Amino acid sequence: MAAVQPNLSKMISAQLRNKANEFLNSRKHANNLADILQMFEAETENYTPLLLTIEVIFTELLKRGDLIQHIVPLKPIDHSPEAEYTRWLCECYEAAIVRALECMRRGKTSSRLQALVTACKLLQAEGKHPLEQTTGYFFPSVRLKNIFLVLLDSETSMSAPITRFQEFTEYRDMQQHGLKVLAALAFRKSPSPIYMQNFLELLDKLLAAKIPLDNKGKGKDRDIEENEMKVLCASEGKPNFPYNPAVCRRFANRCWSFACQWPLCEEPRTHRRALLLLVERLMPLLNRPHLATDMLCDSLDAGGPISMLALQGVLELVRHHNIDYPDMYDRLYAMFEPEMFATRYKKRLMHLTDIFLSSTHLPESLVAAFAKRMSRLALVGSPEDSKGLLQLVANLLLRHPALKRMICCEDTPAIMSNDPYVMEESSAARARALGSSLWEVRALRGHWAPAVAAAAARVLAAAERDPPQSLALEEDSALFDAELKKRFKTIEVNFIRPQTMALPSGERLLQYWELTA
Repeated sequence: MAAVQPNLSKMISAQLRNKANEFLNSRKHANNLADILQMFEAETENYTPLLLTIEVIFTELLKRGDLIQHIVPLKPIDHSPEAEYTRWLCECYEAAIVRALECMRRGKTSSRLQALVTACKLLQAEGKHPLEQTTGYFFPSVRLKNIFLVLLDSETSMSAPITRFQEFTEYRDMQQHGLKVLAALAFRKSPSPIYMQNFLELLDKLLAAKIPLDNKGKGKDRDIEENEMKVLCASEGKPNFPYNPAVCRRFANRCWSFACQWPLCEEPRTHRRALLLLVERLMPLLNRPHLATDMLCDSLDAGGPISMLALQGVLELVRHHNIDYPDMYDRLYAMFEPEMFATRYKKRLMHLTDIFLSSTHLPESLVAAFAKRMSRLALVGSPEDSKGLLQLVANLLLRHPALKRMICCEDTPAIMSNDPYVMEESSAARARALGSSLWEVRALRGHWAPAVAAAAARVLAAAERDPPQSLALEEDSALFDAELKKRFKTIEVNFIRPQTMALPSGERLLQYWELTA
């Protein structure tokens, strides 16, 4: 009669823990390890208890050195019981890693995330305690390659495991070796859209920790210096990891050189992910950033959120690489439409627009058109969006004092009806904003939201000779909100603790109220 395999749903974590402790304490219970590995075939969804068990077992075995095989070259293979037992443990270790990688593809989301963590923890333990005798630093790149092969799946989105993998990319050795392994796996002539999405997300997580721009590996940022000290496979008594920022930059360039040859612009989601990766992570690291000009310019012409993302990359090329883009301000002007409020990148657009319009040598008609369009959009935006747009208008008036004449002193229907400004015009030069006035700002001064009304007041104050005195209101409001979020165990109401219901003598409240029982 065939033995019935135990059902994992009936075996709680405590029972698995007992099996693991019995195996680690005595070789008499060596079959416990085989039973635990066999349970992976019986379970179909929840692998978390099994994964935690094999993580504990093999981490301890690696620390003990029980997996090290003493092989002497040019000598027969040792068939002693001790050597056979060590080889069996190594086979079980390889089988456990294979099962952990399989769990990353199937089961519940929690089990898939735990499988990734288990695989990375075993990689860390093997790096600290290698399977072969080593004297220097060791990183098991083969294990990392197998993990990446699962994360770079062509049919299943690995967004959740890749997001969890970011906690390991903070280590400098994982970042450097991860970029090297990813560059070796990047070459594909016709990848699927899911593969491209997984690749871009994984590359983004590997570049989340800032790479210093100098070759010494010592960045000016304090966070970089702290992250440089974090090494995943560091072990006592061995040399430190030789972190090299130049190597990281070289492999990051290689990864992008393969990715930019793929059809990234065919699918909007992949296109947005590629632009985010390019403008937020890769631009400072690229050896030849001007090669990204075609992609950024095509993205800027696409419209919508794609154009807003490409705007940051174009700004980088214009400011630091002397790239000239025709009609740049007209394209930026055309992005300010009511549809911008529905995108998640509207704050990015406002911030970049403030940078583009920071020069005091811009034509007066151009700046007036932007100020007028932002004021008009502030009428239909949410309180938060209207507040940001009015702040931009205030900055424009402070940088260009000649535009202060656009602040109208009257608030009559005739000014609104005879407004020469053409809102539908996509060109700032032909919008006829100089002949108009910012009556919208005066109208927003009576907005129901106090934040919008205060922002409109700051715009009107910017038209005066003195700088606005209400800029500190935002700081006071932020301090007040932070104070409200604090939690207090006790709140003092009275200076004198009351002993009875009667008020203490000398209380001024008795002058106006008479308390009766």
